[in-house]
Amino acid sequence: MSRDEAADMVNSFLGVDRNVVMGHFAKMNGLHLKHSDVEDIYSVNHGLADKAVAEGKSAHEIKLYRDRSIRAFLLFLVCCTIFSNKSSYYVDVVYLQYFQDLSAVREWNWGAAALVHLQHYLDDACLVTVNQMAGYMSLLQGWIISHFPGLSVWAQDPIYSEGMPRNAKFVPGAGHREPSSYRNSLDNIQTYDCVFSPYDDHRHVRPLINSCWFSGWLRCGNLKAKHLPERVLRQFKHVQGIPRKPDLSATPGMSLCEIDRVFMEELDLRMIAEEMRGQAVVSAWDHEPGYMTWFYKVSHPVMRPVQAPASPPRPPNLEVLIEAAEARNDPNMLQVCRGVRDEVERSLREGEAVEGTPVHGTLRRILNLLNPVLTCRRLKRGRGRRYNTRE
Repeated sequence: MSRDEAADMVNSFLGVDRNVVMGHFAKMNGLHLKHSDVEDIYSVNHGLADKAVAEGKSAHEIKLYRDRSIRAFLLFLVCCTIFSNKSSYYVDVVYLQYFQDLSAVREWNWGAAALVHLQHYLDDACLVTVNQMAGYMSLLQGWIISHFPGLSVWAQDPIYSEGMPRNAKFVPGAGHREPSSYRNSLDNIQTYDCVFSPYDDHRHVRPLINSCWFSGWLRCGNLKAKHLPERVLRQFKHVQGIPRKPDLSATPGMSLCEIDRVFMEELDLRMIAEEMRGQAVVSAWDHEPGYMTWFYKVSHPVMRPVQAPASPPRPPNLEVLIEAAEARNDPNMLQVCRGVRDEVERSLREGEAVEGTPVHGTLRRILNLLNPVLTCRRLKRGRGRRYNTRE
């Protein structure tokens, strides 16, 4: 949006003189209005509306002033919440266009817009040179408290009821000043420290809509972000497996117009199908075989300095995984190797394979491969060292 277009929009929607608007833009060096300016616009129009009512002016004039005050209030609201920026003292007037028709405000996809902006700033926050963050911070904080209730300090609002939005439940405390305490908590987190699906008791207020299973690009304005529910199936109470590559869901380089077309025309085709969602979870640690190995290869699950003083801690749910494996009676690989060796030796000893034949040579090669492994294992145990035989 050009500066002239933005000035015309502010003049038309908020009733501010065009020259005054251009002066604000010049001071802010962009298409911005200070919070105090927006508050003044709201107060002036609210007062004019009350005055028009008292003087018996026409309904059209009263509605004009009221609509202007409502637009100023909504612009201030969204720019301090879902569209917040790092400045904390101005609003972006480009969002005023969404309030041209006040009767259509509820028809915009505000949830997708909030996710796009939050993920945009989360991407920036991952850079080592960035020390600030913006976006829908109350949403992010509520998500963290819901899934990791023991990570920080918070209290439940005494006036909260289940009919209210879930975020209204939390009153965050001061938290920790140093990031080291959070890093230690995350490095040593246990399965029981995480609430994978915290909204089950709130579904009668806010049901899970089917469009949440959409997998692909979301956009708002010139920003876009990937929405990939197949990578967080545990939040939907399904067993997590190795997900498909993100490029298969969100094609790289897709234009904004193409993103709009896909969302409008191919929404049903982009949903995560029932077979991809997998089975419902039984235990909190349920996952498909091979997922943890894949996760530790592609992710950064341990928050440690580049030059760590010691080896990374073992997976926090290792004990749980071992207990689950023992309950399933998973085979011990060392015992399997011993069984194969004994069977091969018996076959050679009893002459089941005639010496000089290809079968006899294959059995000898198998025996030669197994004996060094078993001998090495026996020597290490003799020195009093313990090794994980399941690797």
